[in-house]
Amino acid sequence: MRNDIIALILMSHSIATFAQSSVVYGYDKSSREIYAENNDKKEELKFEEDYTGNPSYSFDFFSGAPSIIADGRSLHDTTTYATLKYNGEQFIIDCLYLDIKSKMNGVLVKEGFCGLNIPTPEKYSYHIDNKVDEIERDMDLIDTNLILSGRMNYLPIVIYNSKDGLLYKVYDNKQSLLADDYSILSIAKNGECKVFPHSPWVIYNYQYPNQVSIMAEKITDGRIELYTSLPQKMNVNQCLLYSAISIKPPRAYFYDSSYKVKKSYLIENDKVNLLLVSKDNKWCKVRYINNKNKPIDGNMLCSDLNISF
Repeated sequence: MRNDIIALILMSHSIATFAQSSVVYGYDKSSREIYAENNDKKEELKFEEDYTGNPSYSFDFFSGAPSIIADGRSLHDTTTYATLKYNGEQFIIDCLYLDIKSKMNGVLVKEGFCGLNIPTPEKYSYHIDNKVDEIERDMDLIDTNLILSGRMNYLPIVIYNSKDGLLYKVYDNKQSLLADDYSILSIAKNGECKVFPHSPWVIYNYQYPNQVSIMAEKITDGRIELYTSLPQKMNVNQCLLYSAISIKPPRAYFYDSSYKVKKSYLIENDKVNLLLVSKDNKWCKVRYINNKNKPIDGNMLCSDLNISF
């Protein structure tokens, strides 16, 4: 192999690719092309590495899949992996994996979105920028001042809700937030609690919206490899010890920007994220993620929430 060509043979499938025969993926720097070779057929995708911009763009492999990598540094430290797949006719963007650290509030996000089947990979910067902007906008809404100031002992962040259960991220103290060390807690409708420590990835699949994967990572030859994360065995129910913020009364009403009560409300035990607290601790801006994973933001009385500060 010439030293200006990065190549890898993919056999069978990985979390980022569907089953296919032996395919050689690689990047030829001299011709500035990402290529896929399969059964004497070759497909090329024009791509030029650029290490001078912000973000910079390069080619490598992420968990065994050929990837366009975007690295950006500003108000967020962001690395995005757009994994590619050759479907026998053309290249597509199969997944977007995002590792984003906010300098606004200290929150870390490591999430993947698969089953995208985007047929215009040459517009990779457009697809990457749109997803990055969406994630950064949402993560910056989380109020971390209460845990940083010591007024809250831990910080829960709901990230996924369905009829089968709830996923939420937990920083169990101030130091864990500063060290980017969170756990993912899964609580099923029957109350079963599973804890996935050490800042795992959360992978969503658009083809199977009710399936979410929790993945750990390891570094092999300088590349990230993902593998299935196993829940930690705990003697204490961590979902009770580090519960998500919930609604206390049978009904808790939303209020508009003038703090006039609205007709919409949440019910007892609905889980919310805390976005902002008024200086007098009376009003809390919250985000509720419904079981279709659509966010609903609004103002509520802090006294209606199962929190104390």
